[in-house]
Order: sequence, then C-alpha cells, then structure tokens
Amino acid sequence: MTGLLEIKEKIKTIYGRFDIYLNPLFKFIIAVCVFSIINGNIGYMRKLDSLPVILVLSLVCSVFPVNVTILVSAAVILLHLYALSLEVAVVAGGLFFLIALLYFRFAPRDGIYTLLTPICLHFNLGPVMPMAVGLTGKLYSSISVACGTVVWFFLDGVKQNDSALGSSSEDVAITSKFMAILNQLMENKEMYLVLFSFVLVTVIVLIIRSLSIDYAWTAAIIIGGLVNFIVLFAGYVLLEIQGKVMGLVIGSLVSLVVALILEFFLFHLDYSRTERVQFEDDEYYYYVKAVPKMYVAVKEKQVKTINAKNSKKNVRKRPSGNRRED
Repeated sequence: MTGLLEIKEKIKTIYGRFDIYLNPLFKFIIAVCVFSIINGNIGYMRKLDSLPVILVLSLVCSVFPVNVTILVSAAVILLHLYALSLEVAVVAGGLFFLIALLYFRFAPRDGIYTLLTPICLHFNLGPVMPMAVGLTGKLYSSISVACGTVVWFFLDGVKQNDSALGSSSEDVAITSKFMAILNQLMENKEMYLVLFSFVLVTVIVLIIRSLSIDYAWTAAIIIGGLVNFIVLFAGYVLLEIQGKVMGLVIGSLVSLVVALILEFFLFHLDYSRTERVQFEDDEYYYYVKAVPKMYVAVKEKQVKTINAKNSKKNVRKRPSGNRRED
C-alpha cells in the first residue's frame, strides 16, 4: 500500500506541475474521440469526414472551455444530418435547442460528463458514467449524463434508419420523415431504460458516498454497481432487447474498476485512526468525527559532503516530513 501511495503522490505532483499542458491535451483527446465517433456513425457530409478536419477542430477545442467542444460537436452533427435530410436536421436542431436550455440552465459546468457519456456508450461502457458522476459530481450532474444519453440514442436511431430518412423518393413525404424521426426518438424504450438507470444510480451513489459512515465510498460503489446491473439486466429481459447482456457485464466490471481508482485518488481514508471529538459553546453541543487521510512519510535521505581540503566526510541529514493527501 505504501508503494501505491507513493505512486499516487508522484502522479499528483506531476499533474500539478504540468497541468497547464495536460489539461489541453486531455481536452484534445476527448475532442478527437467525439468527432471521430460522430464521423464514424453519421459521416454523411464528406468534407467533414476526414482526419485533418478532426485534428484541426480538436486542436481549436483544446484551448477553449469544454462547452465550446459541445457547441462545435452540435454544429458538426447538424451539418452531417443536413447532408442526409433537411427534415432530420430540423428535428435535431429542435432537440439540441431543448437540451441546451436544460443543460445551460442547470449544469453548465459539467460539460465533461456530457462529452464522456456518448464515448462510453459507443464502447459499451455506459455503466461507467453514473458511477463516476455519483462519486465526483453533484445531484444536478445527472442532467449532463442524461443530455449525452439522449443525443447518443438519437444519433444511433438516425444511423439505423438512414436509408429511409435520406430517401428523396416522391413516395416518401416530408411529414413522413418528420414522423419517422420523432417516433424513433419518442418510442425508443431502451433509451428510457438507460436514462432511468443512469439517473437512479447517480443519485444512489451520490447519497451514499455523502453519508458520515465508515467506508461510505466503498459502500456507494458496491450498491451502485449492483443497482445498475440489476435495473439494466431486468429491463433488457422485460423489453426483450437482445445482445446487450455481455456488454452490460463488461461495462459493469469496468465501472467498478474506474470507481475504485477514483476512490483511491480522491477519498482514501485511514479509518483505523478515526477520532471523535465533543465540545460545546453557549448554544450548542458539537459532535465531530475526524477521519485522517492516508499519507506517505518521506524517506529520510542522507547527503554526504566530501571536503577535499580536510579530507573529511561530513554527513548532513535532510529532515523528513509527512506529505498528506489534498
């Protein structure tokens, strides 16, 4: 455990020293993933479906806040859908407008969750998001996850019905296209199942990890993982959705690993040294529970100084100190 704590401290030190470079790099990588997934699924406009365009857009987004990446992604999606069908682009524009009202009103600082949700769903790792958001976010952060989920399922429905939605035949009326795209969104039972599960798990994990009990984060991870698996598995069985169980199992296991890593870096406490303090003032009694964080004692180092003139070796001891987690 000491070795892991030392590695953790080194990682935090490196990140604190080079965060001015690492943060843009992380945003660049996320933007590349988002634009690649968009082009890979609905790359109907050939001018946008190219690696140089992806790299240029990602480079631009890396120097701006995350919300800029969301806006650029929405613009790229609308251009692709316009190349497929004007009707689909209009419906998507209306959907994005409603999502923007909800997102920018309640969760404008949680754009990273909105971007990571479609990425996780694309790789069948959707259960990772409610666990991670429940451990690191706020209650309103579930709105960001919900927005990313709706957009993903909408685009997935467009991809599955692009032949009909993009048809220019006179037999396919404009109203028929509008109804088709609205129906595939409104009647998507899997989307509602995933939305319900993600929001429920996020709230459960957030509530449990906020309790003043020992190993609150561990309990939140275990209970949240079980609820996530049970709800989705039962939903897939009841809705007769095939081919999702294996992805659910893998996604659930990965979500547990990610959650444990987050706990190690963000909330690693030493419950064996828990202290309880009681004191009072003129109006109240106070009962305080103090749980110390894990820390690493810096090893004492000896520095040998050789004095050539006197041919004597003097030894200085560098004082040791305790480095605690932030």
